[in-house]
Amino acid sequence: MAVQNKEGATVTTGLPVSLRNTSCDGITVVVANAAADYPGFCGVAHKDIANNDYGIVTVSGWVDSILLSNAGTSVTVNALDPLIPAPAGMYSGVPTYAASGFKFVIASNVPVALSAAGYCSGVIRML
Repeated sequence: MAVQNKEGATVTTGLPVSLRNTSCDGITVVVANAAADYPGFCGVAHKDIANNDYGIVTVSGWVDSILLSNAGTSVTVNALDPLIPAPAGMYSGVPTYAASGFKFVIASNVPVALSAAGYCSGVIRML
């Protein structure tokens, strides 16, 4: 999906993005990094998208690079765990409307343990 970044900063590869809550144009996105953004989660940034620039977001199917949120402690994310948007990437959690708008990622190729931000791959699904 082609989108325009209105985050005010670059959207980094692998970050979850949300259709902007203040606009319903279907193109404008922000990083899904706050509770108000999560229900608008639409996909994962395919590559870096500069502020006010256009880029590609993967909205369904396979995603090569998904940034996993750094929880500050060692966290294990298992293959097939559901991932939902979090303040600094994606996090293993239960998909709900409030947490992800009923769209989530199924983790694959996950790191053994996560004590800092890391990447995995996965498949975007909708409930």
